[in-house]
Amino acid sequence: MLNIFKKEITHFQSLPAKMRQLLISFFLYATAYPIISIFINAYIWRNNNNLSSLVFFRMGQFIMVPLIFFANGIFLKRYKINKLYFFGSVIISVNIVLIVFLRNNTLLSFLIMGALLGIGSGFYWANRNYLTIKETDEKNRSYFLGLLFSYATLIGLVVTFSVGWLIVFGLSYQVLISIAFILITMSGFIVLRNKYQTPRINKLFLTRPGTAWQKKRLIHLGLGLVEGLSFFVPSLLILAMLGNEGILGTLTALSSVFSGVLIYYYGRKSNINDHRRYFIISVIMNLFLSLLLALFFHKLTVILFTLLNGLVINFLWLTLSPLVMRNIDTDSLSHEEMRFGYIFDSEIFLNIGRVIGCFLCLFIAMAVGDLFSLRYSPLILGIMQLFLFVYLERRKKSPVKILI
Repeated sequence: MLNIFKKEITHFQSLPAKMRQLLISFFLYATAYPIISIFINAYIWRNNNNLSSLVFFRMGQFIMVPLIFFANGIFLKRYKINKLYFFGSVIISVNIVLIVFLRNNTLLSFLIMGALLGIGSGFYWANRNYLTIKETDEKNRSYFLGLLFSYATLIGLVVTFSVGWLIVFGLSYQVLISIAFILITMSGFIVLRNKYQTPRINKLFLTRPGTAWQKKRLIHLGLGLVEGLSFFVPSLLILAMLGNEGILGTLTALSSVFSGVLIYYYGRKSNINDHRRYFIISVIMNLFLSLLLALFFHKLTVILFTLLNGLVINFLWLTLSPLVMRNIDTDSLSHEEMRFGYIFDSEIFLNIGRVIGCFLCLFIAMAVGDLFSLRYSPLILGIMQLFLFVYLERRKKSPVKILI
């Protein structure tokens, strides 16, 4: 066991210095992420006890993110990428402090708080996505993403379990958010102090994308349909059906153990030809879990859905991301200035899917009820996603595979 650990450390140290610094920055953000996602959801739910507040909060975020991606592209013409990355980190940190320390009681206030989080997330993820693509290549990308996803999943085990029960036994959300503030700010500072190549920006909008990228647009949209709900539905299912933050943290931690091992093994052993098959398996698995939740809505199915939903979403990203990055590498090989345009384009369609999912969830909640929406929204969106991907498969008339 010790030899395996030493071998992995040696492998990590063999990576280029800039790549290692990126991973450390991403590790810090991943440590804080359960706090700014799972427990922010719990805080909003506990203080308002309705699904609409949380959906408005997330819709504000999802609507703002692609707009900030566009603004970031303009700012990159004047400012260095590491400074904009740091700026995004600071805005996220300030936003989560405002959510907890200010009183937000109206849907408009939650929409505004979500939009502010979208501003920070837009600057952060626009530059993080570019740096990930730029500083990795096809040889080390699967390992880079596998290690990152594994760390995020396993640290989620520690953070969600410990924080969940600490809240139950009296830890205040104010202290929790203060810790997250420090971690995210440090994450941004690590990149700020390093020199990374700022992209050359030409056109931000893709006017004539190739056939393969047009299909990627719809795949991102389909991914957004189900991935958007993962920001809040599993958390609310646990809080509504099973109890408190301690149970929320425990179930999320158990999910992290299972996911972390499988994701790291896949990232370490897989190659580019494996991704399409496992992406399809993940889509089918998501639909199966959603169907199970809708047909048998009780505590056991909520536990099963919560345990496996994170794994499925992570595998969707883990298997799709290398294919998208390869597509971007190929299409921007002779037009480096268009690389950021592809990142911006994918974010537009991803967040269109997320907003559609949130609107559907909100509509069902307001028309029928919160629990009805939590029960059936994942299934409806899973079916929509499957139909979209089946349509793409049947449409393919070129030798280019749909998901590659």
